[in-house]
Amino acid sequence: MSLTAGAKNELRSLLFTLVKLGGEEIARKLQLAGENFQLTQMAAVKLAEDTISTDIINEKAHTLEHYIRKMRSELLNLDYFSWRSKVFISP
Repeated sequence: MSLTAGAKNELRSLLFTLVKLGGEEIARKLQLAGENFQLTQMAAVKLAEDTISTDIINEKAHTLEHYIRKMRSELLNLDYFSWRSKVFISP
């Protein structure tokens, strides 16, 4: 699951407006919250898919935290997160 096109546009517009009005810190926090929300949703779907397809559950590998870390490293630079402001993306 990912954000809809409308939600991405709204987030992008809100981030831009906050920066323009001097609310950089609020914009940074909003972007981080949006990233975390989207990553958590996507990781939960992937975890459910992987868990359903197996009879053996690995309690260390089949956790939401593990999937969030895994997806963060794989997905943050893809189009799923195109709504983000480049100003707040850490290298």
